[in-house]
Amino acid sequence: MRKVIVIGCVILVAIIGFAFNTICTTKSADPKFNTNKSSIKEKTNINRSKFLNDSILLNYLLGRFDYKKDSNFTLVKIDYCTKSMYLQKEVYQKFIEMHNAAKKENITLLIVSGTRNFDEQKTIWEKKWDKYIKLKDSLSTVRQIMLYSSMPTTSRHHWGTDIDINSVDPAHFTTKQGIKEYQWLVKNAHKFGFCQVYTDKNTTKRTGYEMEKWHWSYIPISSHYLKKYNELINYKLVNGFKGAYFAPQVKSIENFVNGIDKSCQH
Repeated sequence: MRKVIVIGCVILVAIIGFAFNTICTTKSADPKFNTNKSSIKEKTNINRSKFLNDSILLNYLLGRFDYKKDSNFTLVKIDYCTKSMYLQKEVYQKFIEMHNAAKKENITLLIVSGTRNFDEQKTIWEKKWDKYIKLKDSLSTVRQIMLYSSMPTTSRHHWGTDIDINSVDPAHFTTKQGIKEYQWLVKNAHKFGFCQVYTDKNTTKRTGYEMEKWHWSYIPISSHYLKKYNELINYKLVNGFKGAYFAPQVKSIENFVNGIDKSCQH
């Protein structure tokens, strides 16, 4: 009788062990139960900046944060830029892919401007303000600056999603090399998620800044940011720089923040 009990226990243990092993194997094979750490980490890192809570995202949108200390941002290697700068990690990775693809066709793409926070944008803005205010009235000065430069708190460069490529001089893109670079971008940039936000206003009928063949935006993130900008930002938050009180009059949010090519809005 004792032998029968022992044998029965052994059989029972074997059955339980087999069942447990089967369940574990099934869970491991099923993506729903995949606990591979690298896989989880990879999924977590994708577009993580898109899912920031509104209070944190608000500072991103206004440029009032330190991107150098932000885990969503990374320093761009000198191979891909002309000076020290930072970008959101996903944007940087996609630019590298685009850079390498262009290189295969003897096209060199280098970032000349990346992320700019509020203070950096303010420096650009007020340098131009001090230059033009000597020659124009305040409103005319604002309009002159806003041909190509954004008011601090309204610049897409705050977001870490937008880059200027090769030159910010319109004349560069009338040269043989510049034409070649721009034509490659128009044909291929969308494959990597980039879109030219400031196209020819005469053709697209958009509002805002003049055409910038150098300014390209990473749409998978920036389209979300634009939507959130319109939800969270009002003119009370556009402040802290010379001429800020003209923002509502020139409609810096309606006509400039939103004055982008329709193909870049989604």
